[in-house]
Amino acid sequence: MKELILKRLIYFILIVFSFGNVFSQDKQKSADDIARELSNPIGTLANFTFQGTYAQWGGSAPGASNQNTSSFVFMPTLPFKMWGGNLSVRPSFPFQGAPFVNDQGVWDATSGFGDIGLMALYGKATESGFIWGFGPTLFFPTAGSNLLGKDQFQMGPAVLAGILRKWGVLGALWQHWWGVGSIDSNTDRVNLGTVQLFYWFSAGKGWQIGGSPNQSANYVQGQDIEFSIPLNLGFAKTVVLGKMPLKFSLQGQYFLTQPEVIGPNWGIFFSITPVIKVPW
Repeated sequence: MKELILKRLIYFILIVFSFGNVFSQDKQKSADDIARELSNPIGTLANFTFQGTYAQWGGSAPGASNQNTSSFVFMPTLPFKMWGGNLSVRPSFPFQGAPFVNDQGVWDATSGFGDIGLMALYGKATESGFIWGFGPTLFFPTAGSNLLGKDQFQMGPAVLAGILRKWGVLGALWQHWWGVGSIDSNTDRVNLGTVQLFYWFSAGKGWQIGGSPNQSANYVQGQDIEFSIPLNLGFAKTVVLGKMPLKFSLQGQYFLTQPEVIGPNWGIFFSITPVIKVPW
């Protein structure tokens, strides 16, 4: 099953790139306009996002401060105009690494393919600049090991609300997943929620200042809810090379909720986003 999904991913990438002038636009927009549109989760620009993350761990566990996690995620965004709005389909294909304590009681590390995600948001931007959207969000158990994924199918809702103006974009994207289907008796069923804030302010000539932290809450343990609250700040730059728009971003991340035993302390992540042309 996992091999089949990986093959379909490769086929998908080859099909998209097979269209002529895949990195061109029919109508040129300014770098500032493209930057704002790419910051909008229900924007009308098709794009490929390549995102890398690094998080340094901390906590009271022996050796926790020497551990870290990293990931590289490919996230294409494909917009479809319908019913007077826009349907934005965004799968995510992660490759990641994570530390763990092996059978000998010492720290080790593993890496590989993670769970494939899929979010589909339908929404629109009003004339006043208010943006809204809603739709399903899914995860498929494609990870190479249970250290890199949840080992269960996950599904739930996604809701978006924000403001898009000349000065930039400000809003929040809420998602929640519940594990469904049969799972191993030793595996906790997923009950996880996240709120991704996004605040990007235009500085002119394609520059933006802001961030997009992803705050999460794990409800599996009942009253002992695990919260992860990061604060992000960074910059983004959008350029148009010929007919190829590209957006680069770099953010620093600090976790306001520090781990007691082990967990993320601070991190950085970057993204490279080329705008693509699709045949519809």
